[in-house]
Amino acid sequence: MFLFENSCCFTGYRPEKFNFPLSETSCDYRRFITRLLTSIADMIEKGCTRFYTGMAMGFDILAAEQVITFKKAKPEIQLIAVVPFEGHKRTISSEWQNRYQEILRECDEVVTISPDYANWVYSKRNRYMVDRSRYVLTYFDGKTGGTQNTLKYAVKNGRQVLNIYETDVMAEKNSHLKH
Repeated sequence: MFLFENSCCFTGYRPEKFNFPLSETSCDYRRFITRLLTSIADMIEKGCTRFYTGMAMGFDILAAEQVITFKKAKPEIQLIAVVPFEGHKRTISSEWQNRYQEILRECDEVVTISPDYANWVYSKRNRYMVDRSRYVLTYFDGKTGGTQNTLKYAVKNGRQVLNIYETDVMAEKNSHLKH
């Protein structure tokens, strides 16, 4: 039995697909992290206590790091890493490997989808997370690929999708109202 009602998973881009550098020196990045933190806080307000990360470089790791921040203040928060295959960490760039390892140390559970790489492991990992989540938190601006496929699967299966890219776009469109 899955803890569906109080669960959220993450799906989003690898670093190269973002339209801004994933660096503290980027205003867009800092705005993105604020939006991500706020969205995770909103999920917790809605009763989410379980968060699933697919451990990919970029959005997955950044979201997991934010969940860890909340875990320190709220011990009921759980972080579950869903690793596509054993040895997945070796496919991560050295720049991200320390962050990856730190997240695994903080996780309440680590699920490994397959002992070996196969061309289906990433989509199976994504379906595994969506199947166990009521909410899907994403950063999606329309690019084709794994994030798009995961979101299509989530919508088809009745999951509530929160796209923080859309909230950024709405904030930009409404910025004139602040003056």
